[in-house]
Amino acid sequence: MEIVKTSASDIRQAVKILKTGGVIIFPTDTAYAIGGIFNSPNVIKQVLEIKKRTDQKFTVVASDLSQVKKFFKLNQQALELGGKYWPGPLSIAVGNKYAVRVPANKVARRLAKLAATPLIASSANISGSKTLYDPRKVLDWFKDKKNQPELMIDAGQLKANPVSTIIAVKKDKILVLRSGQIKLSAKT
Repeated sequence: MEIVKTSASDIRQAVKILKTGGVIIFPTDTAYAIGGIFNSPNVIKQVLEIKKRTDQKFTVVASDLSQVKKFFKLNQQALELGGKYWPGPLSIAVGNKYAVRVPANKVARRLAKLAATPLIASSANISGSKTLYDPRKVLDWFKDKKNQPELMIDAGQLKANPVSTIIAVKKDKILVLRSGQIKLSAKT
């Protein structure tokens, strides 16, 4: 696995890998994430294998609200919540497979913008393991693994923030699927 920093040329290198169906590790506002182009069957397969995971439900990150609207259909209330809390740690379920958010992390948003598509952003660890904020621990975790991402963007030590809140918006109700940084209650 190649390790790069957050320079413009490093981001462009990561985007080339993303556009060819590769998997990378990148920083978000809630942890280091592993992912790639969200709707690529090959990327999904690789992420599942690397994480030793079977659940194919993923959080995806987008560059901004306009990119979210380009790829996903959100009702008016979901759009308003996105407008209020993005960029930030609110993920909104869009169908049975994905929850989308616009992260506060500029690197994650830039990757999605330059790739011209939302990206899977699953925590860079084995499912059920401790969330990783330190790039050295991420590298240690992958050190002896046969299955590895192609590249890691090392943004240094990330702040240990709680996970994103995941909600579903059905008609006029908000269902909290996972409680996280943003505290919302159901509205009727």
